[in-house]
Amino acid sequence: MSLEIAIPTFNRHLTIGFKTLKLLSCFDNKQIKLYVENEDEYLNYYKYFPQYQIIITNTKGIVEKRNYIMNNSPAHYLMMIDDDISNIKDINGISMFPSTIRTLIYTGFDLCDKENVRLWGINPYGNSYYFRDNISTNLKFIIGAFMGIVNNNTFTIPNELKLCEDYYLCIKYFEEDKKILRFNQYGITQNYFKGKGGLQSLYNELERQEEQRYSCDYIKNRFSNYCSIVTKGNGVNLRLNHNAK
Repeated sequence: MSLEIAIPTFNRHLTIGFKTLKLLSCFDNKQIKLYVENEDEYLNYYKYFPQYQIIITNTKGIVEKRNYIMNNSPAHYLMMIDDDISNIKDINGISMFPSTIRTLIYTGFDLCDKENVRLWGINPYGNSYYFRDNISTNLKFIIGAFMGIVNNNTFTIPNELKLCEDYYLCIKYFEEDKKILRFNQYGITQNYFKGKGGLQSLYNELERQEEQRYSCDYIKNRFSNYCSIVTKGNGVNLRLNHNAK
C-alpha cells in the first residue's frame, strides 16, 4: 500500500515527539513526512528528527499547507494528522496503542476501497461519551486533525478559506462520492488553540473569530443544503446536515 502519513506542523519541534510522533511509532519512518513553513522551521525540526523527511512548503496557514500536501504527495493513500494529537481513544475510553492505531489507519483505507469512498476519519471528540459502535456513511464531520484521503482527483480548498477547510472537504467528497466514512467508535484528544506553535500562533483571538465567521459564511453560502451556521459563545461554527443526499 502506497501510504503517506503527512503531518502539517509549525513551531512544535519540542512537543511533537511525545505527542503525534509517539502515536505513530509503529509506522516505518519513510512513511512519515513533516511539512514545515520555511528554512528556519526545517532546521528546528531536523535537529530533533533527522530520521523523517521534512518538506518545506513555503506556505502560510493550514489551508495552504493542506493544499500543498494534497497536490504534491505521490502517495495513493494520504493520512493527514495534526502535530499535537496526544491520544486516540476507543469506545471504552481506553487509549489506543501505536499498533492498534496503525491497524485502524490501514483498515480505514481498505474500507474506502471496498465502499468506493475517498474520505474517512474518526470522531472529532475525545470524550467517549459521544462515541458510537458503528461506522457511518452519511454527512458527518471528519476533523482535519485525523483525516484519510484516497489521494486521486483530490479537491483544492479555495484560497478564500483560512479555517473550516475540513468542513469544506467533507462536503465536497460527500457531494461527489455520495458518502464518507467515519469510525464513530474512536476519537482524538487534542489541545485546540492551546500551547506554543500551531494555528493559533497566526491569529489573536479576535482575528481567529473573524476568520471563523468568514469561513463559515463562505461555506454556508455555497452549500446551503449541506450545512447551517450555529452560534457558540462569542463565535460561530458549522453544523453539517446528517440527512443530506
